[in-house]
Amino acid sequence: MKKMLRNLPGMLMALGWRLQAGLALAVLLPVLAAFLSDTWIGQAEEDNTAIIATHQRIRAFQDLQRLLLEAESAQRGFLVNGDLQYQMAYDQTVPKIRQLSGQMVDRYAEVQPNSPPRDARRVQQLSIEIGEKLSEMDIGISYARNGDLERGRELVNTNRGFELAASISRRIDDLLTNEHQILEQERAARLRVVLYVRLAVAAAWVLVLILNLGLLLLFANLLAQKNRQARDMAQRHAVLDARIHEKTSALTALSMDYQMGVERERAKLARELHDELGSILTATKMDISWVQREIKEQYPAIFEKLKRTLRNLDQGIQFKRRVVQELHPSLLSTFGLIASIRSLAEDAAQRSNWQMELSLPDDETKIDETLSLIIYRIVQESLSNAAKYAQASKIGITLMVDDEHMKLEIEDNGVGCNLDNLPGDTHGLQGIRHRATAIGGKLEMRSEPGKGMYTRVLLPRTFIKEKQHPKVLS
Repeated sequence: MKKMLRNLPGMLMALGWRLQAGLALAVLLPVLAAFLSDTWIGQAEEDNTAIIATHQRIRAFQDLQRLLLEAESAQRGFLVNGDLQYQMAYDQTVPKIRQLSGQMVDRYAEVQPNSPPRDARRVQQLSIEIGEKLSEMDIGISYARNGDLERGRELVNTNRGFELAASISRRIDDLLTNEHQILEQERAARLRVVLYVRLAVAAAWVLVLILNLGLLLLFANLLAQKNRQARDMAQRHAVLDARIHEKTSALTALSMDYQMGVERERAKLARELHDELGSILTATKMDISWVQREIKEQYPAIFEKLKRTLRNLDQGIQFKRRVVQELHPSLLSTFGLIASIRSLAEDAAQRSNWQMELSLPDDETKIDETLSLIIYRIVQESLSNAAKYAQASKIGITLMVDDEHMKLEIEDNGVGCNLDNLPGDTHGLQGIRHRATAIGGKLEMRSEPGKGMYTRVLLPRTFIKEKQHPKVLS
């Protein structure tokens, strides 16, 4: 995720200014629509609050009308019949009328300045008239309670009582009419706000859809352009890969030619050492032996000297044989790779006093001549490096062969080394690496100070060689 965020500016720059502008609009339009919708939704909530308050006022005026009618009915019933139930109904209704009338006065006094026009003075006048009406009714009820029903009836039938009742009814009807008009206005305002919200959301979606279609077209064009560039790049890469493969094959062939040339020169030098130097040393040994026999009795001191000379000469002949064997492993052509590795390992173990562990295939395993030589040289170089630097006491050599690959593993328990900090003159390790990679093999080396050295070589059993590399073991 962090990597994507770091690469986001570069990705946006790569899209071009039209795609950048489209993406910016696609992001800004929903944000703008959400902002406007939120504003209008807030306005709609305020309108709902106002509508609820208007409904409450209408309901309060309706309740006030109903309670006044109930109070008048209870008063007239008590004055006509003298029934105490009407008196009780009157006594329960009048406090509700006074309380509701006072609440209406307070509610109209709290009307906000920006709200629809409401005349609080008309409500106050209504409250005054209701108070007068209730006072007049209380007087009539008080006469009736004192047993003077006739006087109470006369008071109720006066013109003032009828005028107050008619005035109260007109004022309540006017206030209800005004509240109903305000209610319609508030409902219309709320519908407009809801319509604005819907239009804003719909417009935003339409614009976003149009922008998305445009962005898809732009992106499709950009993607097609990128695909063309990718195809062109792939074609160029294919050409370059072919050239690299060709050059690599040429370098591989050159490396193999060089290695096989070196092996041919070694074989030539080994033959010359064996033929020329060997014959010279053999003849010299024969001549010294003849001289030794002739002077044995007469010159015993010279005889002993010649005897030591013969021993030195034998050592020289053995050294010559070892050099010839290292230059040109004749055991390979005579007994094959497996026997040659076994002989090489046993000789090295005897010279260096190693404990040698071998895991090799059967001696009858058929292995290509060139591969045999490469593996033999890798083993030879590894044992030579171990003898010089490893200070090891135990060496293990494992060779596994199947139909496609050969795997060679060499491991010692020596002092090891830091492979990342090797000196520049490590020709032995470089030689092992060149021999392995020249025929498409893979080399792995692992070592740490104090933990020995582990070498693994994986080589293919089949590679093109017959036309390029003549036999070198003959």
